[in-house]
Formats: sequence, structure tokens, C-alpha cells
Amino acid sequence: MENRKLNDEEDPIGEALDILPPVKQEKEEKKELVIEDDTSVSDFVSARQNIHDMIDASKEAIDLLAGFAERSQQPRAFEVLGKLIETNVKANKDLLELQEKIRQIKELDITPEGKAKTINNNLFVGSTAELQKVLKNMKNEE
Repeated sequence: MENRKLNDEEDPIGEALDILPPVKQEKEEKKELVIEDDTSVSDFVSARQNIHDMIDASKEAIDLLAGFAERSQQPRAFEVLGKLIETNVKANKDLLELQEKIRQIKELDITPEGKAKTINNNLFVGSTAELQKVLKNMKNEE
């Protein structure tokens, strides 16, 4: 048996099976996100980055598997391709749900003015007759 290194362009398995070599795609540079000290924000950023990585990886796998399924015409290859597409769609939905959740968390933390919300509830304990007297006195004072 001959021990030699294969070039990136050599594909002995592909040649034996009469399959075209896979098309190499240039990977895009990934943007590094700055993680803040806030735990919920850092978790969000981490989860978001992981989901984006999974979506990118599944896109590449879908492209490769689609080519293989088309060339081989094997039912199992199409079944696996369908499952992979389904998983990719689910990851995209998870990303959108994550966006909604972080917006809800931010809304709970602060109001548009940047201050905490204050809710004042007034409660009158007494009969309706007493309430009418209080309201009548308030009206007369004005």
C-alpha cells in the first residue's frame, strides 16, 4: 500500500464512485460580538452566536447532501436531507424566539424613559355611602 499525501483537489473515493468533487465555499468572517457583564445579555449573545453557527453549518451540510442525494437517487439520502432542512428551519425559529424573549426581558428591566416603572394603586375600604360622602366633600372643596 502506498503512503502519500493527497492534494486538496484529489478525491479517490469520488473518482471510484464517479461522483463530482464537492465545491468548496469560502467561509465568511464571523463577527465577534462584545459580551457585556449582564448575565442575561451575555447568555443571549452566546445562545444567539451558537444558533447562528448551527444555521451556517447546516446550510453547508444541506448543500453537500442535496448534491449527494441528487447524484445517488437513494431514498435514505433524501430522507436525511429532509430532516436536516427541518432542523435548520427549527433553528431559525429558535433564533426568532430568542429575539422576542430578550426584548421582553429588556422591557421588564426598564421603561422607555430609562426609569423603573412605578404603579400606584389606591384602595378605598368602606361602604358606597361613605365613598359618596368623601367624593362630595372633595367636590365641595374644589
